[in-house]
Amino acid sequence: MSDYIKVLGFQLALELKSDNIYEYLINNDYYEEEIKKSLEIINELNPDIVIYPEMSYIDKYKNTFIELSKDKLIIAGSIYRGMINTTIIFQNGDMFEIPKQYASGAEPMIRHIDKIKSSEFLRDSLDSHTFIIKNKKIVILNCMEYYNLAYYVAREIKDIFAIVSPCSNNNQKVFRMESDAIHNHNENIYSFVVNCVSNYNGERYAKGESYVYGPIQYHEKDWLKLENISSYEHLSSILVLDNNPSYFYGEFTNNLVPYGRSDNYYNNPQNILVKKLERRK
Repeated sequence: MSDYIKVLGFQLALELKSDNIYEYLINNDYYEEEIKKSLEIINELNPDIVIYPEMSYIDKYKNTFIELSKDKLIIAGSIYRGMINTTIIFQNGDMFEIPKQYASGAEPMIRHIDKIKSSEFLRDSLDSHTFIIKNKKIVILNCMEYYNLAYYVAREIKDIFAIVSPCSNNNQKVFRMESDAIHNHNENIYSFVVNCVSNYNGERYAKGESYVYGPIQYHEKDWLKLENISSYEHLSSILVLDNNPSYFYGEFTNNLVPYGRSDNYYNNPQNILVKKLERRK
């Protein structure tokens, strides 16, 4: 059905470094192979939304994403612009750069931004983080922005289809606890939290475990379990990846009819895939 939104998320393996002023991605052979493979998958599955993890963007692929973004919303990760981690987004041939407004204590940029209240963000910055695809409203919150703001966005802003969060996070457990709280209060919204698997300054850091929360019919939850697609115990948990480079794909709607006997029932989500991101031969 046309009401479904097709979402594809890539959990990349990244080599990240920091010189205490800014963070940067090491463009090695493995990264190039991952990106090339991801582009093949995008062309094969033709999703509406593509999500890469935080810190996974380099300008080398700018024109590729511009061309690929026709009728698509591509969250291409982020890159440091000067001293600020900046989320990079492409849609219909346009490129958007959104400075990250919340940071953890481990990020060099935390010394160069002013802390703001959630009410200030919702009033002054939410519009720049909001995109429309197939008449659905998508809010993009980069990692700690999700942790600090998604709860307020989900409870106070109407008609949002999904919150998308590219991450480079070494503790998905606390993010998942935030998602539990968000989806306890709003059962009709999605969270797509896409993390990387990374080394940071030569040590293991982010451990993957990207996940999706949102409205899901319990019959479909049972089918996904039988297909060995993992999820958390929370009723809104749809899928979770492991600690390896991988990707997920699914088709999602929030117009649910809960009863399988209804003439208006159709399953949600549908066509879920969870696969390893294998290197090209």
